Amino acid sequence: MPGFSQTTIIAGGNAGPSIALVLSLLIAMATLNGCDSSASEAQEEAGANSSLKELVDELQKLPDLEQKTAERLAKHILSSPREDAVKLSDAIRAVKAFPRGSRDENRPVPIAASLATEGDISVYYKTNATLEVDKDADIVARVNGLVKKITVEEGDEVETGAVLLEIENDEYKHRVTLSSARAQNLKSKRDRLEALTDDLVSAQERETAESEYNTAMAELELAKLNLSYTMVRAPFAGRIVTRMVDPGQKVGSETPVFHLSDFRSLLAKVFVPSKEFRNLKTEQDVNLVLDSTKTVMKGGIKLISPIIDPATGTIKITVEVSDYPANTRPGDFAEVQVITDTHPAVVLVPRFAVITDHDEQVVFIATEGNTAERRPVEVGYTDDDNAEIISGVKVGERVVVKGQRRLENGTVLKILDNTSKDPKVSQDAPESQKKKPGPKGFRKK
Repeated sequence: MPGFSQTTIIAGGNAGPSIALVLSLLIAMATLNGCDSSASEAQEEAGANSSLKELVDELQKLPDLEQKTAERLAKHILSSPREDAVKLSDAIRAVKAFPRGSRDENRPVPIAASLATEGDISVYYKTNATLEVDKDADIVARVNGLVKKITVEEGDEVETGAVLLEIENDEYKHRVTLSSARAQNLKSKRDRLEALTDDLVSAQERETAESEYNTAMAELELAKLNLSYTMVRAPFAGRIVTRMVDPGQKVGSETPVFHLSDFRSLLAKVFVPSKEFRNLKTEQDVNLVLDSTKTVMKGGIKLISPIIDPATGTIKITVEVSDYPANTRPGDFAEVQVITDTHPAVVLVPRFAVITDHDEQVVFIATEGNTAERRPVEVGYTDDDNAEIISGVKVGERVVVKGQRRLENGTVLKILDNTSKDPKVSQDAPESQKKKPGPKGFRKK
């Protein structure tokens, strides 16, 4: 039949089951075109529209047939006389009966395959948070005076107790000297009174001398403390973020002189639903994905609030990240993935290898004979990369990861990308299952 022979031949390449479905529809439509005229025109129009949609859907399943071409072909078939539809049916029967050993029928379908592996897979509670430093403070002067010397600059790393700044201390040294002399004089007075007999000195005089001496000693200690405050020190280890004063500048008590932050670890404070409380514990693993670079960092739960916020029904947890990229800074936005459950040593396949076909989850296996085998599977946990296969696939089997939507059971395959010849072990698998690399330059024979 003119206009259809080319399409029919294309359809015969690798779509036997689809041709059978089209054949059934064509016979039904041929019957529709030749049905008894006693049926109402409305019924005929409704049936034709339904047949058109079904025929377009089936024609689109044929290889190399675009939607517009399928619609045009379907309309032409429905508008054809009964005898033309019968001729087309005969032509498709001839294509279906074409020998399977022909060149077109056995043309391999190009695909990519990957091996099913064994490893761990986890489920997460995901939320967002802003990274913060563990310790952060403004360092203030404790005494009044002129800045004599600045020993650190912005960006410097300092240890606990390191001197950051010196204040002129001559006045405070003299105060220590005066307080020390006064305390010494009062000590001598107290000792003389203690040496005298009760007939010469009263108990009240002894008590007064003792009290004056103790007061003088307290003043001496206070003078020494103020002298020590002329050396401004770091209360914790960290990095100087901001210097707020200059040499020669006068500072007073409580004047901020530096801003110090501890960058050795970063914190993310997040709020999770109270129903997840039973799945949380300190030092539990947490993944953090930086929003700017998509870098994945490993962290752990440092603190869990003992109470539930009644207003939001959430629990506050603090996640600590000790190892992070050098370009990560406080204020970075990150997705926090709290691991709530893990299935160890399970069968894993790439997540996109699993497709849904007629309300059934399936994968296609590349057999040893390079043919496709359709396998219904039961899927467990999934993450961004992998899917857990509870049943249907074994470790080491080749799973089709690209091109599977063009396959049927028994389709001949041409494997363009076979990611491995040996079963891989997931990066989340126990260390005992991971292969250790040999020394540099070592080649395994």
